[in-house]
Amino acid sequence: MAAILLPFFYANTASASCYFDGPSGRLSIYCAIQSINGKRIDTRTHSFIDQKLKFEGHTNGLGLPSKINKNTVQPYLSPLLSYSNNINGGNPPKDLILGNKNWLGDKERYSKSGMLAGLELGLNGRYIYGDGRYLQYSTNGSYSYNSIHKLGVGSVEASGCDVKNLSKWWYLDICASHYQIRKDLSESKSNNLSIVASNFLKITKNSFSQFKFGFNHNINSDYEQEQAVVGINTIHPNGIYTDLNAKFGKAIDTKLVTRLSLSGRMVAQVVDKPLSLSAYYTESEGGILAGYDRDERNYGISISYPIWKKISLSLGYQINNSTIDYYDLKTPTVGIVLPAIQF
Repeated sequence: MAAILLPFFYANTASASCYFDGPSGRLSIYCAIQSINGKRIDTRTHSFIDQKLKFEGHTNGLGLPSKINKNTVQPYLSPLLSYSNNINGGNPPKDLILGNKNWLGDKERYSKSGMLAGLELGLNGRYIYGDGRYLQYSTNGSYSYNSIHKLGVGSVEASGCDVKNLSKWWYLDICASHYQIRKDLSESKSNNLSIVASNFLKITKNSFSQFKFGFNHNINSDYEQEQAVVGINTIHPNGIYTDLNAKFGKAIDTKLVTRLSLSGRMVAQVVDKPLSLSAYYTESEGGILAGYDRDERNYGISISYPIWKKISLSLGYQINNSTIDYYDLKTPTVGIVLPAIQF
């Protein structure tokens, strides 16, 4: 992207109205550029936006001579504290009833619930390799432990994206990710390969959106599924941000897979702090158990708010309705987000 010429400069609040908890760096910089275009900005704002543009891979920024580090790596260590309704990856604590048949559950394999405390070690990085082009990656490993049941949960995660600015405010993200979690009685792995295009638009005078659409290839241990994805992220006036997403999955015979997934998040400033409200709905179909169809509907809602300095409390509730009652579930969710230590 060529340097953006701004013939007039005056002090403004573009950075404050575009940069807050929620929006991505690309949406925030688009918001800032559109907000100051044709206006006067002060030297500090000029320098701030110039640096943000260059961090997104736009070599010339706003034309200032300053340089940025094209290769950035940020290691971190983060404390973890959350509630889990299934620490050990066990079965529902009840008998399985299908028609007139009744299977007794093994109490040694019943799911156990409780609080988990642990640590996550990881790093985030970015390498800018061309004008409007960069590699963004992250990896982490975590371990949490429950002292009452004497059970631990370990996980590893890695992801990487090749981000390309195609023209003006069109982007293409080609990404790959891996996630693995191990519990006492279960282990699951998931890999994803995706290609997503996005375009940034000014909706109203003070509203700016990123439209996304693309495809994802989900790879699990016993099946692979093609998925279509769409989404819209929007910065609204008065410090409000919304993130709406939908996913449509292909049916697979005899496999319980996601056919529809809807999720949304809103972030609003309440008493100068970010209040985050999230909700999701998922339809899964295709499962078979002992000749009986297994379809499920999942619902969830959560709210998060900083309670002291950089410590946030998250509360929520999840419901799983299954055509096989054995898998029905209603459970609260509780988490405390503690500040990460960066080094």
